[in-house]
Amino acid sequence: MGGKGKPFEKGKSGNPSGRPVKGTAITDILNFKLDQLNESGILRREVIAEKLLQAAESGDIAALKYVTDRLDGRPKESLELMDNVDNKLKDLLK
Repeated sequence: MGGKGKPFEKGKSGNPSGRPVKGTAITDILNFKLDQLNESGILRREVIAEKLLQAAESGDIAALKYVTDRLDGRPKESLELMDNVDNKLKDLLK
């Protein structure tokens, strides 16, 4: 511990182990696996995209929603307040 109310000594790191090694997050592992070729020599992510599109084309609502959310972005949700609640909020914000 440092002196004079300072948590660390001058010239010594507060994190001597350093930043944790990257690559252990599930998204890193999935991206690594998806960038590999399958038995047919096709990227795994391409195979999954094709299956997703086939499901959407066959009418799978969840697949349709996923595809449109990815292409167009999710629609913004709006919140409508009743007049009396809206006025009370305005009063509180004054």
